[in-house]
This record gives sequence, C-alpha cells and structure tokens, in this order.
Amino acid sequence: MRRYFIHILFFCFGFLLKAQNPVSVNMSAVSPLPDVEFYDIIEDHQHYIWLAADKGLFRYNGTTYERFSHPEQKSNSLFQLILDKKNRLWCINIYGQIFYVENDKLKLFYDASKLVNGQLAPYEINNEHITLFTVTGIYIIDLQTKEVNKLFGGMCIGNSKINEINYTFAISFENNLERHRIYKFNKKKSTKIFEITSLKRIQSPKLFAFNNVVFFTHKSLKGNVLYAINPKNNIFTKLKTPKQIYNETIYGLLNIENNYWFLTSSGVFIYGFENEIFTFKEQLFKTESITDVQVDFNKNYWFTTLDNGVFVSPNLNIRRVELLNLDSKITASVALQNNQFVLGTNDGKLLFYNHNQLIKTLQLPGKKIIGKLFFDAQNDKLIVSINASESFVVNPKNDKILDVNNRFSVAKTFSKIDNNTMFYGNYRQGIVYKNPFNNPKQQILKESRVKASVVSNNHLFVSYIDGLYKYNTQTFNAEEITFNAKSLLVNTLTKTNGTVWVATQHNGLLKYENNTLKPSGINLPENLQINAIHADGLVLWISTDAGLFQYHTKTHQLKLLSAQDGLNTAVNDFLILKNQIIVSLPKAFYALPKSDALFKDFKTAKVRVEAVKINDRDTLVATNYKLPHHLNKIDMSFNSNGFQSNQHVSYQYRVKEIDTSWQNIPLNTHFVTFNSLSSGTYTFELKAQNLSAKEAVFAAPISFVITKPFWETYWFYGLVIATIIGLVWLYFRWRLQQKEAQRIAEVDKILIDKKITNLRLENLRSQMNPHFIFNALNSIQDYIISNEKELASSYLVKFSRLIRMYLDYSQQNEITLEEELNALKLYLELEKVRFEDELEYTISVDNQLKTKQIKVPSLFIQPYVENALKHGLLHKLNDRKLHIEAKIIQQNKLEITVEDNGIGRAQSEKLKRPNQQHKPFATKANEERVHLYKNKLKRDIAITTNDLYDENDVAAGTKVVITMPIH
Repeated sequence: MRRYFIHILFFCFGFLLKAQNPVSVNMSAVSPLPDVEFYDIIEDHQHYIWLAADKGLFRYNGTTYERFSHPEQKSNSLFQLILDKKNRLWCINIYGQIFYVENDKLKLFYDASKLVNGQLAPYEINNEHITLFTVTGIYIIDLQTKEVNKLFGGMCIGNSKINEINYTFAISFENNLERHRIYKFNKKKSTKIFEITSLKRIQSPKLFAFNNVVFFTHKSLKGNVLYAINPKNNIFTKLKTPKQIYNETIYGLLNIENNYWFLTSSGVFIYGFENEIFTFKEQLFKTESITDVQVDFNKNYWFTTLDNGVFVSPNLNIRRVELLNLDSKITASVALQNNQFVLGTNDGKLLFYNHNQLIKTLQLPGKKIIGKLFFDAQNDKLIVSINASESFVVNPKNDKILDVNNRFSVAKTFSKIDNNTMFYGNYRQGIVYKNPFNNPKQQILKESRVKASVVSNNHLFVSYIDGLYKYNTQTFNAEEITFNAKSLLVNTLTKTNGTVWVATQHNGLLKYENNTLKPSGINLPENLQINAIHADGLVLWISTDAGLFQYHTKTHQLKLLSAQDGLNTAVNDFLILKNQIIVSLPKAFYALPKSDALFKDFKTAKVRVEAVKINDRDTLVATNYKLPHHLNKIDMSFNSNGFQSNQHVSYQYRVKEIDTSWQNIPLNTHFVTFNSLSSGTYTFELKAQNLSAKEAVFAAPISFVITKPFWETYWFYGLVIATIIGLVWLYFRWRLQQKEAQRIAEVDKILIDKKITNLRLENLRSQMNPHFIFNALNSIQDYIISNEKELASSYLVKFSRLIRMYLDYSQQNEITLEEELNALKLYLELEKVRFEDELEYTISVDNQLKTKQIKVPSLFIQPYVENALKHGLLHKLNDRKLHIEAKIIQQNKLEITVEDNGIGRAQSEKLKRPNQQHKPFATKANEERVHLYKNKLKRDIAITTNDLYDENDVAAGTKVVITMPIH
C-alpha cells in the first residue's frame, strides 16, 4: 500500500508541547483574588494562608480572603512574612514600619523609617528581639521595651538566617574601593567569611542559608554568580552557575524535598546539588515570575507571582500536557512498549510519544475519526480502527500504513488469544480472526453489540449488550455467566493472576475466580459508575467520574486521585505504561508517575466555630452560653482551613439531647441554624473531614443552656399551687367571713331597723306629745263652744289627717320629700292656730327638685320645726316668722333649711326649768337616726345648727341646715 507518512517531529514546532507543568489552579478562577502582584506567602499553625501583596496583607481560609491593615500604615505593600514561636505573623514595608498580627489585628510594632532610610530592610526575629539589617547598620530592637541598640556599622543589604545564626552581606568603603563582605553573626559575635573587592557596587546580592550550605548570589556584567559557603568551616567556593539561570532574575531560593528551587522571572528551576554541582531536573511555570513557594499541610504547592496572581498545584507529581497548534481532538489512545504511546485524533492523525514528548506524527489518508487503537507487541503492528467502514494497520518502526478496509472497523474491543488468534468486537458482532494480519480467517461468535473482552486461563470473556459470555479458546463453546440468575450488562473487563474483574452497569464491580462470580470486596463508593478498569500486575486502576482509584489485590489498599489532586475531570479511558499512567483528554493529557509519591495522605485542618449569632445578632464565640427562653434562635458559622476547603471538606454535626447520630451538612455549606430551641441543655458537636482523609477532626463542643420561661419552672409550679391553695383558703375564709358579716349585717340590720323603728316611734311620740294633742283638742273645743262648727270641723279634719300621716309615715324608713313637706305644712297649719295666728311661716322648694322622687328619712324635718316653734318662737310675743327652704346644692345634694327669728338658743336655755336642762327628745332621736344613717347605712347626712345675730350682736333666731345626698 501507499506510504502515508507525512512528517516526523523531534521537538520541533508542528505540535510542540507546552511545558509540562504540574496540574495547577489559578486562584483567580476559584475566588476573586484581591491582587495580582504577590511577594511572599506563608502558612501559619492554624493552616491559614497569608499573602503579602502590593495592596496589602491578606489571609485565606479556604473560601475567602481577609485584608489586614493598620490606620498608621504608610505603605500598603508588605514583605518578608515571618512567624514567631507564638504564631504571630510579622511583616515590614518599604517605609520601615514593622507590623505583627495578633488576635486577628494588624498591630504596629515599631516605626524604623529613620533607620532603614527608604530601603526594604531584611529583618530576623527571635524570642527576645528583632534584628534589623539596614543601609546604616544592624540594629537590635527589644520586643518588650522596644529599645534600639546598634550591633554593627556598615551598609547591610542582604541577610539569611539558619537556626540562630545570621549570614549578612555588607558593603563598606575603603581606599576608594567598595568592599563587599559576607559576615557570620552568632548572637552578637561577628565573623568575616569572605570579601569581594570591586570598583563598582555589585548588583542584586542575595543570601540563602540552609542546614548544610549557604548560597550567595549576585549579578555581574556577564550573568549570575553563585558561591557556596560551608556553615561548619566557613569555607566558601565559587560555583558554576547553571546555564538555565545564568541570565535570569533570581527572586528566591528554596530547599524542597532535598532539591533546590530557584524562583526566577522564568518560573521555577529545580536542581539537585551534590559535590558543589547543580544538576538540572526540570522547569515549572516557565512563563511566570515566581516570587515565593509554600507547601501547605496537605502538600499543595502554592506559587506566588509578580503579575499573575497565585497558582496552586494540588499534586506536583501529576503533569498536564497541553497540545498546542492542534485543531483536532484526541479520540483514541494505546500504549506501545516501555513509556511510549500513541494518540489518535478525529482527523486521522497518529501522535507518537516517548516519555511525554512528541516524537512523530503520522497522517492517515483523509480526515478519519480514529475510534480505537490496538497494539500487537508480538507482531509489532498497530491496528487503527476508524468509526466508519475503514481500518488500517501501521508498522511503528517504518511508519508503513496498510489499508485493510473494514477488517477492524468500528471496533469496540480487541483481545489477543494467542500468537495467531485475535478477538475483535464491533457494534454488531464478535469475531475471532486466525492470522489477523495475513490471509485472515474469521469466525463469528455472536451477532450482538460487543462492549469489552479479556483472555484469562484459556478462556475468552466477552461482554455483549445482552450478557457476559465465557468461551473456550480451543472450541469457542459459549457459556453465559450470570449473577443472581440474571444476565449482566458489563462495561469493562480486566484480569489479574487468574481473576477476571467485571465492572457492571447495575451490580457494581464483581470478580470471577474459581468459576464463581461474586462481589469484588473493594470498598468503592456506592452508586459509582466505573468507566474503565485496567490491571498492572497486582494493581487495579479503576477510572470513574469521581477520579482514578488504585487497588492492590494483595494488600487490599484502596487509594484515590480526584479533583483534590488536580484531576478536574471525569476519567474515562487511560493507558498504563512502564513508569506512568496516561489519562487523555480531547486537548491534553495527564501524566501520572507510578510511584507512592503520587498519592498524598490528606489531612483535615482544625475546624473552628468562627461566629455565633443569637436571634440574628452577632455575639462573642464562647464554649458555654446561658440564655433566656426567648433568645433561642442560634446560628453558627464554622470553617476548616485549607486549599479549596469549601469544596473538599465535609461537615457533620450532632446536638446532644436532640440527635442520636451525626447529621450531614451539604458540601460548601459552612453554617447551621437552629430556629427555635426549646428550653433545656444542648451540646453542639461538630466534625470536619477532608473527602480524601482517613479521619475527621472535631471542634471544641459548645454548650447552650436555654432557661425555662418562668411559667415552666418548679418554683413557679410551687407558687401556682401555693397560690391556688391560698386562694382556695382565702375564698373559703372570705366566704366564712362573708357569711359571718352577712349574719352580723342581718343582726345589725334587725337592730338598726329596730332602733330606727324605736326612733320613729319616739319621734312620733314627740310629735304627738300631750301638749300638742291637748292644745289641738282645746282649739277644737273652743271652736265648738264658740259655735264655730266649720272651723272645728276643719281643724278636726286636719288634726286627724296629721295623726294619720304620722301613723302611716312612722311605719316607713323613708318617704318622699313631697310627703315630708305636706305633713310639715299640715303641722304648721295646726300650730298656727295655737299661736293665735301670730305665726308667719313659708315653705319654699327649688323648682329643680323632683319632690315626688327624692327620698328623705320619714318625719325627719318636723322635730327641728317643732324646736323652732317651741323654743324659739313661743316665747316671742309678736313678729313670729319661720322659713323652711329645700334646694339643690353642689355635688347633687339636698339642702333643707329651717330658720326662725325667735329668741335664740341661749335665751331659750335660760327660760327652761331646772329639770329640763337637756336636749329636746325628738332632736336627740334625730341625732341618733343621723348616726345610724351615716355609719350603718352609709348615707351622708349632716345637720348644723347656727345661731343668728342682728347688727347689734343680739340673738335674732336660729338656723338649722340639713344636707343629705339625693337618691
């Protein structure tokens, strides 16, 4: 056939590989970086990542960045991050201000601007003081007193420290020469190690001290110069500068895993160093200006750059190789011998690699989509199956391409049975070829879509779309292998020492050994879809959407490479080479070394509760809280530091008294909320675990005591019970007292009624006294004798009416004001006769008074009227006047006035007989009635008696005022 070899590339530009950088993540793609220009990076004891940047100092907790600044800070840019033994972070700026971080605050320790004179001064710190290396000398600043002492004079522009020994580069001027010296300071003792004499000041001097060697480098007109100093004997040696870094700008030098990393403007150059010779190993990130590297607690490598932010390599052993200038996509791959492999593309290209370097490219005729590649090592033949009715056989040695039509087209699997026999399965049948490359003879085993195949123990195992079959490789008799009496849908097959591993669609990973199919016993995550499985001796490599697993069939140890290692893709098919694993992608491939260093032992940073909110208000984080019943909404935020911890750390919590088991918190969730805790004691426990770590870490438990509302406390129950008992007791006591009071009131009422009745009778008796009756009868007799029958009859009628009134009213406690006044009028009419018409009386009633409705004590006014007649007017010979008035006064009270112009009370007393020196009987009875009304019946009745006098202060009568409430 025609030879279609197009071109061979040996490290040329056709499909040049990008530098084989380790897998990495640009942190700007994870979360917004606060800057792009970074100078230093360090991890503290709590696994926070600190970044010194042009815009300031930042702390990364795995999720967010927090900026630290100080109000007196004169320059945002901070440099030279150093941790002391108290886990305080120190830094300095160009202005000369020295800061430290303590209790999450950036504090200004000392302003050394007058000492540094605008220089970014190196400094070192120990338990007692800071040593500051400046252009004006070396100064010691006491940590406690901040007292400054000068240790050394001279222009010190470089320093490096190992243990407690400082190596310092200083310049002095002597005899018009600049003398460049390296000094060794052990405490306060200095030793000159060597000197460089030059007419010009050397450029970019730097010192890098390590346990076994101290390096000094500077720039000359030709390039970088390197010296090595033996710390034990102080002997210095000028080294041969490696050509790769000869003209590079060196920012730093680190020792990582016994290799020396030069941080330069062209990335990181890694060297071994032995016998004073640097041996180049590799270059990383050749297009980046790397300023610092930090390896964190999970062996993630952090690279800071001057102009492109921060890169993190989760696994330095995994390399991602990008294919440049390649418009096509990788569609197939196959391993050759040793560390060689071939990638097939969707436009008919075959890319041949050796140790991850592209060595040649073959182009098939036309743009063919290569679907499957198979290499027959015994015959040194490469089978190229096209996703159409075409296939080719390629000789890798002479690059000869043979078109074999559709012999191996649309292949799904190949398995070599023996030197002359091969199984080939495609989308519609399984075929066995005898002499597959020369005059092949085929035998169709089954008309069905083939998925996978493997040969083990003289048997061919073939997975069809409708089941798994085992064929005898001599007779090709078929036997279906079932599981739980059901046919299997198998995705992929492989073998190890007589065991066939079967990855199924619905039953997980099974193994077939000793003619028995059973579960594999590998503790893979549940519901995990296996994409491919390949054996490498006693080791199984299993690709899944979750990553790549490694399982050792003897030790039963299971390891995982996942997104945490930089495999940020679902792993489909892969290749096993002599020293590495190749995972191909459409535009790149991963190269994984087969070594123990490939797998990391992941750890979980300490988990901390960072914030507590109570009823949506921030509060200080504490281990114990005692809260009233209404402060029962609790929010807790927590975090476990580390690279992308929000994606790779899962949290669980448990609240004693509520939960019996641990509760899962969704990934990338860093808080829990308890909306309404009832009263009680709660202990919140939290644990965090890196998804790839073996053990979880626990946060310090936090206790919450939600006090009971007062109505749920025992004392309140006791108080309620005591109150109920007391109320019941008080109720019965009140009822007893009420009954007793009722009984007493009834007795009192009987007594009062009896008393009032007696008083009424006494009042009646007073009103019907013998004198009044005698005088009335005499008057009637006189009218009869005088033959004045009409007057006698009228008088007798009035008298009888008055007597009837007295008798009727005496039966009642109260009568209307109208009835009282009517009786009073009738009485006065009779008494006027007695006074032989020498009596003038008036009764006036306020028009506002409703006399028919107003109640007054019965026969209450008459005794005062009688007193006025009997004691005031009787002894007056003429001009006898009596005025009675009833009116309303303030506060809805009735006022009744009885006023006479008699001789007055004083003169009346004088006229009394000696045996009459006491109050009139009716008046005394009325006073007792008033007393009873006021104290027993709660009716406020007041009686006042006033003596009247004329302008000569002569008695002119008496005035009685009666006030009582209207009802």
